[in-house]
Amino acid sequence: MSHEFRPLIEVLRELNALVQIEASGFVFLVTEELHSGIIRLHNGQVKEVTFRMLRNDEAVQGLSMVSTAKLRFQPNDIPSYGNKMALNPASMKWLLGGFEQELAGRSETTAAIAAASARAPAPPPATARVDKRVRDTIEQVAVNYLGPIAGMLCQEAFETRHDPRQVVAHLATYLNSPQESRRFVDDAHKALDMLR
Repeated sequence: MSHEFRPLIEVLRELNALVQIEASGFVFLVTEELHSGIIRLHNGQVKEVTFRMLRNDEAVQGLSMVSTAKLRFQPNDIPSYGNKMALNPASMKWLLGGFEQELAGRSETTAAIAAASARAPAPPPATARVDKRVRDTIEQVAVNYLGPIAGMLCQEAFETRHDPRQVVAHLATYLNSPQESRRFVDDAHKALDMLR
């Protein structure tokens, strides 16, 4: 996965390259707003799309409004057990190449904005570094609550935060209920306390 956000058109081209080689696994997406999605592939076939709590056609529609994203592919040969609700042909067509025309103009605009921001002075580099054991511990706890996308969300959180407790609090915002968020925070803090 690239460590920088790229225009959606480039990310979808990478997805299409995985389809062309008949890959099986999970394509994890995250946007600059830290919205996440997963596209499940089996032998190059798109089996399921989720994005921001939306599924399949609604997820593709939500994804079409994204400007930039990061992608990570996790190979997995677990066979597909079918879809309860398949993507309609229009969604599948857009996802597998129809996006090219729609996103081409948007990509040019994004490139112009990126060039302008590249001329702006860069923020000072962060001086604080978080111990690898602390990062790994938080990620291990996060996997239990967030599933396989936890690694990408943790990486994003640590890129902008250097206090482990702030990272934990940020990750808790991805959970479905206040109770689950509290359990996650408690578990993460207990695991961090055990490192001392």
